[in-house]
This record gives sequence, structure tokens and C-alpha cells, in this order.
Amino acid sequence: MDCPQCHAQDVIEIRHRLPDGSEVHFFSCHKCEEKWWDRDGTQIDLSQVLEIVRNSPR
Repeated sequence: MDCPQCHAQDVIEIRHRLPDGSEVHFFSCHKCEEKWWDRDGTQIDLSQVLEIVRNSPR
């Protein structure tokens, strides 16, 4: 995975399974510190991730 901001290849990927069962991927670039989330191949922002968690049954 290349960073969309600086195109560096030094990117960490962390997979998370949310309470509703969906899977999201968190990415962080070591070079420029850009951070982003992906769900089903679509980039989403942190507010969307938090909304999914907030609306999940407990």
C-alpha cells in the first residue's frame, strides 16, 4: 500500500472488526504521518467509523 499523500511505501495497516461485524482497515504512513480508514475498498473518515460503532447494538 502506498500513501496517497506522499506516495511512500512505509505504511502500517491495522484491521479492525467493528461491533456490527463489518471490517475496516486503518492505515498510517511513517513518512508523512497521513492516516486514513478503508471499508470495503472505499476510503471513509474517522467520524464514519465512530458512527458505525455508536450505532451498533451492544
